[in-house]
Amino acid sequence: MRRRAVLLLCLGLAACGASRADLTYAPPTPPATQPEARPVVAITQVTDRREDAQTDPRWIGAVRTSYGASVKDLRTSVPAAEEVRQAFANALLARGLLAPDGAAARYGLEVDILALEARQISRRAATAQFRITLRPMNGGMPVLVDQEEAAFISGDLILPTTGVFSASEPLREITQRAMSAAIDQLLDKPSFTALVQ
Repeated sequence: MRRRAVLLLCLGLAACGASRADLTYAPPTPPATQPEARPVVAITQVTDRREDAQTDPRWIGAVRTSYGASVKDLRTSVPAAEEVRQAFANALLARGLLAPDGAAARYGLEVDILALEARQISRRAATAQFRITLRPMNGGMPVLVDQEEAAFISGDLILPTTGVFSASEPLREITQRAMSAAIDQLLDKPSFTALVQ
């Protein structure tokens, strides 16, 4: 009996902890490069405004019990702001808009991370919300300030007994999907594309 209790305790502790969950820009379909696109945008600043980022800038979410207690945290290997910066850079590059260096850029893009969170209780869910500010590189007032949010919930129901032991990869994937969708919504808006053409 005692052996069984020790084994269950070890299994429970192994399920707790943190999982690495690096994020990349991965849209379901690659964005089309516009023939008139020019590499005129440089990312000048990414600021993580999430409340949780003040204590742990790598935290992006958690697997929780039905009572809300965190049993497994998801963290990026570098601060989330760096991953978001790279994701925006890859999205701009895919559209032919990323300037090779700051000197060649006409506009500076500032990104505020307002939300980037993965949650798993009975289902997997993720939310990403960004605000962008586009400014002329030579200074002056912003020419565009915009904000978008993307949220996804998985259709599969996770039983309470397997939630703690479930793989973190599906949760990372749904978070990456939300991040990529929010970026696409911002960069594909006519108000943004008209300015950078």
